[in-house]
Amino acid sequence: MPGKNNNNETSLASRKAALNILLSVLRDDGKSLSSLTHLTENIDARDAAFARMLSFGVLRFYQQLQALLKPFIKKPLKAKDIDVQLVMLMAVYQIMYSRVPEFAVVDSAVQQIRKSKKKWAASMVNAVLRSFLRQIENKDLQEVIGGLESEEAIYSHPQWIINRMQEDWPDSWREILQANNQQAPMTLRINLQQTTVDDFIAELEKDFEISAEKISGIPTAIKLEQARDVKQLPGYNKGWFSVQDAGAQLAAQILQPKAGDYILDACAAPGGKTAHMFEMQADITLTALDISQSRLQRVEENCQRLGFKPKLITADVTEVEKWWDGKQFDKILLDVPCSAVGVIRRHPDIKHLRWDEDIETLVQLQRDILLKNWQLLKPGGFLLYATCSLFKAENEQQVTWFLQQNEDASLVDLTNVVSLAAGQESAAPGLQLFPVSGDNDGFYYALLQKA
Repeated sequence: MPGKNNNNETSLASRKAALNILLSVLRDDGKSLSSLTHLTENIDARDAAFARMLSFGVLRFYQQLQALLKPFIKKPLKAKDIDVQLVMLMAVYQIMYSRVPEFAVVDSAVQQIRKSKKKWAASMVNAVLRSFLRQIENKDLQEVIGGLESEEAIYSHPQWIINRMQEDWPDSWREILQANNQQAPMTLRINLQQTTVDDFIAELEKDFEISAEKISGIPTAIKLEQARDVKQLPGYNKGWFSVQDAGAQLAAQILQPKAGDYILDACAAPGGKTAHMFEMQADITLTALDISQSRLQRVEENCQRLGFKPKLITADVTEVEKWWDGKQFDKILLDVPCSAVGVIRRHPDIKHLRWDEDIETLVQLQRDILLKNWQLLKPGGFLLYATCSLFKAENEQQVTWFLQQNEDASLVDLTNVVSLAAGQESAAPGLQLFPVSGDNDGFYYALLQKA
């Protein structure tokens, strides 16, 4: 099929790792992909990369792959045999989206089952996959997908996400969902205290033969033509760059830290925005707070590599009385917990770990965080409300509600602050970024000033 990526068949170890990742995400106690890196630590780098590609791919196209496979399974598998089903889904994903020869894909799937505790299923897996191959013979990718009937299968998203996108963005929901299913580029934030964007790109191309390009409107952002191990890039240990999506880099650009500012990064982990504020202005005092000690340790490690020392506090951001010393902040960054549907292309597990009923819970938590932290802001100070969501309930509707509740809050116009060329739409209020351009993920920003 056209439009496939080059991937060679790798060892059984990589397929087993991919299966274990999928099982960990899709079972009732679903775990996030970011918590499962240990599952690829004990296999070589090539196999680990293949395992991640395969598991991410199945999670990205899960609803579509399920719909393609279902007609060929005569007797539904029991819940305890989800591993057998996932082996077949991995095979269907490879057949649809990779250049691995189809016979090799089927053979690998059958061998994986034969070497498991489910040997009884080997003949069934073989028959199902060969029937699927006969069905799609001489058809291209779009023709096969075009035969699907449900929106879930066509767009590879849970129906509740599709419904909310249709309601919030009736003119662009299809483009948003399609963008969510693309692989995100590897984007770097260049530390302008250490080097320039032009010099870094020249270094990549001259000495490392890596192509990269600037991203319009984001003065610190570049994207690599192909993802690389960050530790193999120039200046990693010297703090020349960090990995961060272009849209996320707007937070510090909007907040504009000035010399002497006393700043709170209220939900700081993993620390990209914390470090970026220091890079823009080293002469600041910054408190980085997060509820998770282990995640806050990542903030410390990231800032340490770059040479910055924020004050670290492990606490619940809503329990202000337990951690606040009474000194008000000049600026506050509230990158609040959210549905994260704007970063699905980087984290396809979000499709499987979030539920429609979660949104109301998140909305109430976001309101609590906003109200509690507003009192920590100096008169005349600025608070940046940020999410990586595309849902209006978490974004513009939330800020509209807050402005109605607080007469001392006013909205700052961002049109002169942000010049992002693609994927941008003014919300009412605030600024909404979409992943459709390919240059950035989906983010929302609203800058509030205290009277």
